[in-house]
Amino acid sequence: MAQVNVELNDVDIAPLFAWSKEFEVVSEGKTVPVFMRILGDADLNRARVASLRKSAELRRNLKDINSDERLAFIKDIDDLTVEQLVAVIAVFSMKDISEKAQSKLKIKPPKQPRSDAKTAVHEKFQEAVDTYPKRRQDELRSLLENEVEVLKNTLEQEPKEVLYNKYITLMIDEMCEQELLREFKSQCAYYGSFKDSSLNERLFSSYEEFSNLPSALKQEFVVEYSKMELQSEDLKKLQQVMP
Repeated sequence: MAQVNVELNDVDIAPLFAWSKEFEVVSEGKTVPVFMRILGDADLNRARVASLRKSAELRRNLKDINSDERLAFIKDIDDLTVEQLVAVIAVFSMKDISEKAQSKLKIKPPKQPRSDAKTAVHEKFQEAVDTYPKRRQDELRSLLENEVEVLKNTLEQEPKEVLYNKYITLMIDEMCEQELLREFKSQCAYYGSFKDSSLNERLFSSYEEFSNLPSALKQEFVVEYSKMELQSEDLKKLQQVMP
């Protein structure tokens, strides 16, 4: 009897070995060759430290009620209704809500039968495998909707001032996390770009030079670096098929 395979056959380990590459960008009407590599530990640490400093700087500014960042991104309490505050808090709480919902999932992955089981048993197992993603998603969606409703009902009982303080905390955390990720990706693209195929001469003389690139061009570097990284979903699948 041929063994039934769960959907793990689409694992591509090629990204594991894509540690460097060459591509071209167009700058000021000229085509420029770029040689890029995945960062080593030293450069990764530099990128991480710079990103944390950038995030911390934004956090300080957002906490300063007189800063430009605070005025631009954090609304005044009088400009927000209770309903708006509840909605924003719920959105920014989705990570915690999702984790809580997943912990309550009752559906389990189908258990593979013995290889010598009857064909009907294998057929039933394969059917369970085929329908498992949708059944799991349906249950998770129901749990999420319930958790969101519970949270909203709880928040609606809170005074507006309490909701506003939660809003500020969550907004600052979210913005700083996004700033951290943006800066880290930019730092990786900067440290990973070289002029030569030997990867000895950096393409940019300083991070300031990289930062001053037109936004679209800078994004090209970030995207090209990201393509070399092993994606999390690929890694999860790889872990399932590795001995």
